Amino acid sequence: MNQPPAAPSTTLQPHEEALLRRSYDQLQTALSIGLIATWFWDIGTDQVFGDRNLLRFFGVDETQGQNGLPLSTFTNTIHPDDQARVILLINEAVQLGHTYEAEYRITSKFSEDRWVLARGRLSYNEQHQPLTFSGVLIDVTDRKRAGIRSQMTETSLRLAVESARIGTWEFYPLTGELIWSDRCKELFGLPATAEIDYTVFLQGLHPDDRALTDQAVKDVLQPDSNGIFTCEYRTLGIEDGQLRWIRSKGQTFKNNQGAVERFIGTVVDITSDKENEVHLQQLVHQQTQDLERQAHQLRTTLDASINSIIAMTAIRDETGTIVDFMMNTANAAVVRSNAMQPEEIIGRTLLTVFPGNRENGFFDLYVRVVETGEPGQSTQYYRDELGLEGWFEVSVVQQDGDSVVVTFNNITERKKVELAAQQQAIDLNKANAELKRSNESLQQFAHIASHDLQEPLRRIQAFSDLLKGQFADNLSDGERDMIRRIQRSAHRMQMLVKDLLTYSKLSTQREPFTTVALNGVLEDVVNDLEMSITEKKATIDIGPLPKISGSSSRLRQLFQNLIANALKFASPGISPVISIHSRMVQPDELPTQVQGLHPYPFWLITVTDNGIGFDERYKDRIFSPFQRLHDPATYSGTGIGLAICQRVVDSHGGAIDVTSQPGEGSTFKVFLPVL
Repeated sequence: MNQPPAAPSTTLQPHEEALLRRSYDQLQTALSIGLIATWFWDIGTDQVFGDRNLLRFFGVDETQGQNGLPLSTFTNTIHPDDQARVILLINEAVQLGHTYEAEYRITSKFSEDRWVLARGRLSYNEQHQPLTFSGVLIDVTDRKRAGIRSQMTETSLRLAVESARIGTWEFYPLTGELIWSDRCKELFGLPATAEIDYTVFLQGLHPDDRALTDQAVKDVLQPDSNGIFTCEYRTLGIEDGQLRWIRSKGQTFKNNQGAVERFIGTVVDITSDKENEVHLQQLVHQQTQDLERQAHQLRTTLDASINSIIAMTAIRDETGTIVDFMMNTANAAVVRSNAMQPEEIIGRTLLTVFPGNRENGFFDLYVRVVETGEPGQSTQYYRDELGLEGWFEVSVVQQDGDSVVVTFNNITERKKVELAAQQQAIDLNKANAELKRSNESLQQFAHIASHDLQEPLRRIQAFSDLLKGQFADNLSDGERDMIRRIQRSAHRMQMLVKDLLTYSKLSTQREPFTTVALNGVLEDVVNDLEMSITEKKATIDIGPLPKISGSSSRLRQLFQNLIANALKFASPGISPVISIHSRMVQPDELPTQVQGLHPYPFWLITVTDNGIGFDERYKDRIFSPFQRLHDPATYSGTGIGLAICQRVVDSHGGAIDVTSQPGEGSTFKVFLPVL
């Protein structure tokens, strides 16, 4: 490779070198923020110094370039196709004193080639010998690539126009000049040599489209137009008489005065598309008639079925999750069985008309069939706030994509017969178990709650009242305190005996079950606890509660104990808030002690408070008699209240559970069978 001629070695003076270095550093700092590099070539020593950008461009390690490198280190990395030209330009600049400018590619084994623009200038000594050569290097890769892409785009567009047989035109309204491509003339039935103007254009249009097309052109040429032209019209070949459908699109360009000076666009033959469109419309009309006839036959067949049938399409949210179903078709059996008009079902969403589908699991079944394509069946108890309830047998198949067909029957009466037989067996087993537990309870309670225990308590209470009343003036403060303690102890003992009797009766006495409205029970409980609620400034929030089969008096004991418990263990300084709500639960949500024991569904009634709570490690203890988790001196009671709750729930074939955290309140969960 030819290298630039070496100049006589000239050593700079220290102050000159310092000044030069300082200027170089300032320039480097100013330019390092962009894609610009600076270089300095000491011709005498053939040492090139560059900033970090220069070293990066040429793939030179920064450590190696600190003390300068020969010019060949950099010229060797220039693309082979550009290398000779660049070296020639460097030689000419050194020999003739020209300003140096070159655009070339740098090749790197670590990345793709980069385009750079180099500019430089020489400095000379007093004998006009070249001393230094410095300049800048600018990364112009993006500009070069954009230019290449523009050329490719222009070429591609030209090829596309030619291959698509698109005609082009240009119109200059200020002069009236109209220029058509050969293809454009062909679409108007003219030879390539024909002379054309706007009059020829109008002449070639179909008479029925001439006025509308002319007006569309005039509209787009108005100063206030957006300049976009789109129009479809027919042409009658001026010389060949052939009818063609044309789609024309164009764009106007305005001068500085706002007048349109150029109007360009394209035309394309859409005759075959129009013919296909007419043919397609005929096919669609014929198919529509066939589908209407088939739909009528299908509707007649569906309405004759005794099974209820609904065709639905899934509704998805923005994440693709199925959130509901649109009911598209319902046969007469659905309308009859639900006492609804067709417009109350068809065209409405499933969860609007039948909201209970989400809670009882039917909705999840429909979603699973859509997502997997596998048919599904289920038998579940259904109930919603609109008044529909009963046992339903459902079969679901995927129809197409997000569509399913649901067939269902109301099997409530059949289920009642089955449940009655199962309940008889359950009741018999339960009665035997309750009898056994009652006998054991009676044996344990006999020696506690007997007359011999209650009578001494009454005597203790009577004598202490006598002492306090008749001898109060003769008693010391200590003696009066002892009497008060005796009375409190006797009172607690009486409460304990009373609670034990209540607890025993729950096992030994069975009241006949009736239909009980829990909202009415809670209303009575709140009235009974009115003084405590007012004293505590408590808020009781009771939602809609179901009707169940049970004992009204025992259920009142249950909820009175739960609400009184929540009031007792309220957080200091915070007004109690007690919420009571209900919902149906799935079998897998039930406590283990009742799972699989009952064929009917369960209600879940929750009693939630914002009280002091407790550690759940001890929750198994709180339903046992005499178990207390808090200081008896601070929180009064006998420790039997929650044990009574346990007995009431057991006697109704249900279960009770609790979740709690210290300082975060508690939620008691009561599971009771559906009526």
